[in-house]
This record gives sequence, C-alpha cells and structure tokens, in this order.
Amino acid sequence: MKFLRRFSSNERDAVIVLVLVIIVSVVLFPLLSEQNDVGQEVEVFKGLRSSRNTSPPNREGAGEGCLLSNFDPNTASESQLLSLGLSERQVRNIMKYRSCGGRFRKKEDFARLYGLTLEKYRQLEPYITIQPEVMAADVIKPAPASQGNLGASRVSARSDSSRLTIHSSQNKLRYGETVDINTADTALLKRIPGIGSYFAMRIVELRKRRQVLSSPEELLTIRDFPETALTYMTASQNFPVIYVNLWSQKELAAHPLLNYAQARDVIALRRVSGVIGAASDLAALPSFDAKTMEKITPLLRFDTVKK
Repeated sequence: MKFLRRFSSNERDAVIVLVLVIIVSVVLFPLLSEQNDVGQEVEVFKGLRSSRNTSPPNREGAGEGCLLSNFDPNTASESQLLSLGLSERQVRNIMKYRSCGGRFRKKEDFARLYGLTLEKYRQLEPYITIQPEVMAADVIKPAPASQGNLGASRVSARSDSSRLTIHSSQNKLRYGETVDINTADTALLKRIPGIGSYFAMRIVELRKRRQVLSSPEELLTIRDFPETALTYMTASQNFPVIYVNLWSQKELAAHPLLNYAQARDVIALRRVSGVIGAASDLAALPSFDAKTMEKITPLLRFDTVKK
C-alpha cells in the first residue's frame, strides 16, 4: 500500500484495474480452454455419428474381402464361392460334391456343407438362388406325325435324328431307356441322367452287400440319391434260392428278401422242430407276413444235405 501512495489517484486506479485483469486472465483462461476442447470433441463425435448414419450400406460380408452377391451353388465358380467368404476347403468340397453328380435342390441342402456355421449360413441364405433343373429336349416323346402331312413327317424324322446325335454325344439314356441295376457295371450306370461316378460306385457297393436289389427304390437309402434317376432303372428278379435248413443265420440275413429278424426266427424254428419241411412252417412265424411269403415261397428249398 505504501507503494501506491507514490502514485496519483488516477494512476492508482489504473494499476488496480491492470492487476484485476491479470488475475481474471490467469484464473479464467484454463477454464475457457478446457471448455473449448470439450466442445471440439463433441463436434468430432457428432461428425463420426453422422458419417455412420449417412454412409451408404454395402454388401460386404463379415470377413475381409467377402463380397456377397446372388449365387447358385450348383453352377458358381470357385472364385465366386471364395469371394463369398467360404474357405478353400469348403469350396473344394462343393466342387467334389458336384463332380460326383451331387446337386443342391433347396437352400437347406447348402446348410449341410461341412464346417459352415449357422451365422455364415444365415448371412448367405438370402443370396442363394437355385435354378430349376433343365430337362434335355431328347427326353420328350415326339408327337406322332400326321399321315397326310409327309413334309411334317420328314421334318420330325430329321429333328429326331438331330436329337439322337446330340444325345449320343452326351452319352446319356433317352426317355424310355432303362438299365438293370442288378447287372449293370459302373460305366453303364453313369449313363443314367443324374448318376455320376460317386452314385455308380455306391450302387455297386449296395448290390454287393445285398447280393440282389429287389427294386430301384432300394437305392433311395443312399444319401442324397436323385429320385428322378429311378425312371431309368429296373431290377431283375433273379433272386437266389433260400436253403432254410442249411444256411446259417448270417447267410439267411444276407438274402435280399430276408431281414435279420426273419433269419433269427428261422434258426429258432430249426432248433425247436429240427427240420423245416414246408413254407407253411415259416408262414406261422410272426415276422413272415403274407407279402414276404408271396415273394420267397418259389425260392424256398428244404434240403437237409448239401448237394
């Protein structure tokens, strides 16, 4: 205060005002700077949120480089399948399945792809577009030509010839042609529309296990077997005879017209009666219904000594 007495009244007022300004500046400047930084952060956050809301949606999948687009798993190329985010192993499995004659008939079939997670399937499901099977023109029976129109008959004959040529190059059976699944080898089986190397081998394996296939419908026990192929198949009825008194339970069960329960009942009957002498003895067993007896009666042999 003694220092201020050296100045005049106006000078003292000026010094006091200057000191107050300095004090206010020192106290308020950090507060104003902090508020400014907070305001900038709020503006930046608003800008980021706005950019998220206004950015156009893309069709990229969850994985890096995954671009979703409509695809048919029966015809899509390896590069397209890889671009969907599938692993190389999954793509190889798809290509192998298709090369063996396999076909995805509905979207749910694709869900069985090995290693495909439920999340990935749900991501791809909207883009799966399975095209209907296209039937070859040569499977359609040509309409009979009018007897009074020789020109139409000649055209029909030429068109039939061209269809036969196309069919020959495809090496597939025409509508009305059939293959005996009990005698055909794999090369002949592969001529059936819808049957490739994989299903041909499975048919032969099943035939070896059962000795004889009683009907083409037995092939439906093969997983994913194409039902449309049954139209081109027949099953010869040259079943082996049944030696009810000589065969073991295993041999009886291996016969295409008998099952395990029936073979077991035959062995049990033999233990009780010693020898089975007539078909009526088997008909009395609960496991042998009328339909089975109708099929096996002509094949029954009651020999007691091997010839």
